[in-house]
Amino acid sequence: EKKHEAQLKAVKEAYHQKLGAEAKLAEMARQSAEDDAKATRAILDELGTSAEKVAKLTDAVSVSSDKQVGIGTTTPKAKLDVASNFIRTIAHATNNGPVDDTDVGQIATRVLSFSKAKTNTKIRINYTDSLRTAGTGKGCRWEIRVDGRSCPNQALVYDYYANKDDNTHRSRTVVGYCSGVAAGSHTIGIWVSNVPGVSSGSDCYTGWNNSTWVIEAEEVNK
Repeated sequence: EKKHEAQLKAVKEAYHQKLGAEAKLAEMARQSAEDDAKATRAILDELGTSAEKVAKLTDAVSVSSDKQVGIGTTTPKAKLDVASNFIRTIAHATNNGPVDDTDVGQIATRVLSFSKAKTNTKIRINYTDSLRTAGTGKGCRWEIRVDGRSCPNQALVYDYYANKDDNTHRSRTVVGYCSGVAAGSHTIGIWVSNVPGVSSGSDCYTGWNNSTWVIEAEEVNK
């Protein structure tokens, strides 16, 4: 009888152990399912957010038939046209020489074509070159002009005076802002003349050997 009771007790313990193991497995399966569900919801939420972002970005950006990109506008007027308080369009021309001994008139080889996107902006223009004025009591003026005219708001000029038979070439930079220029295509050029109030007949020289010159124009906000 005692032997029978011991066997019965062992069977009961084994049964309870089996039930405990099955319960643990069930709990582990439930927890794993919850974790998988949370991960799936997180992925779906992220996909939804990304889709919304992509949709908003697609609505904000447009590309015209001539491959101009607009942000916040469907009618871009430049390679990159941003309909906000920011605009940045840069163009430049550069070369090594040639030299030019024009004393009065346009320097034919220093020219930059520039497309201005908007009317209510300025053009920041930078001109760097090797310049020289020869003689005594002489003065040459180099001026940045747009479409052959001085900038409406102020002249962008550099005056170089010579004293005591000076004949030195110097690298000089003229930088300024030109406002009052309409949107559209323009030509930026360099003109040379005698400095007003200085005796005429100044000997002006633009460039030296193969020195580098640069004209750069950037459209900026007022």
